[in-house]
Amino acid sequence: MQLQVIQYVLKVAETGSFSKAAELLFVSQPALSQSIKRLEDELGVELFRRENNTVTVTSAGELFLEDGKIIAELNERIKKKMHDAQGLKYGDISIGVSPFYEKYYLSKILPEFHKQYPGVQIKVIENYTGVLEELVMKKKIDLCIISIPLSIPSLHFEPLFEESILLAVPPQHPINSQICSKPGEGRSVADLSLFKNDKYIMYKQGRRMRAIGMDLCNQAGFIPDIIYETHNCETINALIAGGMGVGFIPMATEICCPPEQRAVYYFLQSQKAVRTFAVVFNDDKYHSTAVEEFIRIARSLSGSIKDIRQKQ
Repeated sequence: MQLQVIQYVLKVAETGSFSKAAELLFVSQPALSQSIKRLEDELGVELFRRENNTVTVTSAGELFLEDGKIIAELNERIKKKMHDAQGLKYGDISIGVSPFYEKYYLSKILPEFHKQYPGVQIKVIENYTGVLEELVMKKKIDLCIISIPLSIPSLHFEPLFEESILLAVPPQHPINSQICSKPGEGRSVADLSLFKNDKYIMYKQGRRMRAIGMDLCNQAGFIPDIIYETHNCETINALIAGGMGVGFIPMATEICCPPEQRAVYYFLQSQKAVRTFAVVFNDDKYHSTAVEEFIRIARSLSGSIKDIRQKQ
């Protein structure tokens, strides 16, 4: 039984198609089909049921997949260890992050990592938190940088920094004169209940920032009147600066905001108005040296923004 044939079986099971699996593995379909058929003959069982142009895994095939996945993972682990033996002269690492935090935070880490390990190939996958957790769990990527708590508790993480959640208010809002805060000045602390009658610009359902915003409003004793929803924190900030409503943004958005797009920003007196970012990974038993070094550099550089919760 060859590792290559095991990989063929795994890919057919994943795609549900011999032709699609062959395409993804860059092998001809006849060669792939014949290899799997020889394996079935060797084992004396059918791994796949082939009926009416559909392919389904048999009960014997399910048992094969259990150990086949372990063998494939061990193979990848051995490869990583061999790369490590070369002293990080070459290798690769895949990192998941949201598009905004790629620009804001990852851009501070990657140049230093590349400077120390120029031979390591870096692949960055942009997506939202929930998707990135799934990718790490399935070992499609090595790690991701996201906010915690995690939706998948079996994953492991190391905290990097804390970030305040701010209330963003249009510059022309009449309450600003009462709180005595202006664009460009130090942030004051606002009583969120003062804004219970305002219109709110919020994140869409499913985003963690949406849940934080709703919790903050509930804690202040009201349900927000939401007039617009988006996935993008910079869009929320721009709409608020334009006078459309109020809303919640992570402090990094305010720090990165051009002067002409600034709203007025307030701290909120609530333990819910803060979130922790962490580097998240799957296996706490073995990391490639590339992953270990990335975590080390990320931790060391997080000091430059770890006080983001208090920065004014």
